[in-house]
Formats: sequence, structure tokens, C-alpha cells
Amino acid sequence: MIDKIKEIIGPLIQAENAELVEIIYRREGGRQVLHILADKEGGIKLADCVRLNKRIDQALDEANIIQESYTIEVASPGIDRPFKTKRDYEKAIGRFVRVTLNERIMDKKEYIARLEEVSDTGVKIDAKKKGIIEIPFDRIVRAREEIEFI
Repeated sequence: MIDKIKEIIGPLIQAENAELVEIIYRREGGRQVLHILADKEGGIKLADCVRLNKRIDQALDEANIIQESYTIEVASPGIDRPFKTKRDYEKAIGRFVRVTLNERIMDKKEYIARLEEVSDTGVKIDAKKKGIIEIPFDRIVRAREEIEFI
């Protein structure tokens, strides 16, 4: 169902010069909620979210792919935005990132380090004491930008 939702709402989000970050459909407090995280250069504003919410609601009602009652919430991914695409990683080159792994690399499953390089197969981070570490994309469970610290 998520793929069908993406097909329907993708063009609506692109028409707003925004990008789809993530779709989450789950039960919360006894009701179904469709969370749509969108972002754009310079950040997505509340007015953008309201406009997208209305357009997405109408398009999904017309497509009738969700049979049960649900609520739509369109929002910015905020500071904790997870990296989903290679482009997300590329935009963070030179910044600190938090990378969580599915198995240990050099005795750790999580790193906070400067992102140095992105390739088709993974990333290189500068973990200071441990040096440059290569991490394949298939070992990354979650990654996001981290507040820079000293």
C-alpha cells in the first residue's frame, strides 16, 4: 500500500518543489495515522504542509486505496531527519553524522563522526581516534545529521 501511496502523492509533493522523505502508516491512540514527511531547500513551512495535506487528502480519497478511517499528517522531518537516499548523505559531507549499524565495525555499532565521502556502495567517516572508517550502505540501519560538537 505504501508504494501505491507514493505513486499518488509523489507528483503532488514534487509540484511544491519538495521531496518525499518518508511515509509512515500506523495505529496511534486507537486511530490510523498516515505520516508524510516532506522537505525542500530552505525547509518546508507550515503553509506548505497545510496545502500538501489538503491536496494529498483529496487525491487519496479519489484513489480510495485506504479502506479504513485515517488521519493525514504532513510535516517536516525536522532536525532528526533520517538519511534515506545517497543525495541525503552527499548534502551532509563535511558535517557530523550519527550512523547506527546492523553489526559492529571496529567494535562499535554507532558512530558520531564527520562524513568525509559518499560512494555508490557506502560512506567514509572520520572517527578521529579510529581514523577513517568505510561503512557499506547495507550495514547502515539509520543515519542522520548530528549537532556538531568539539
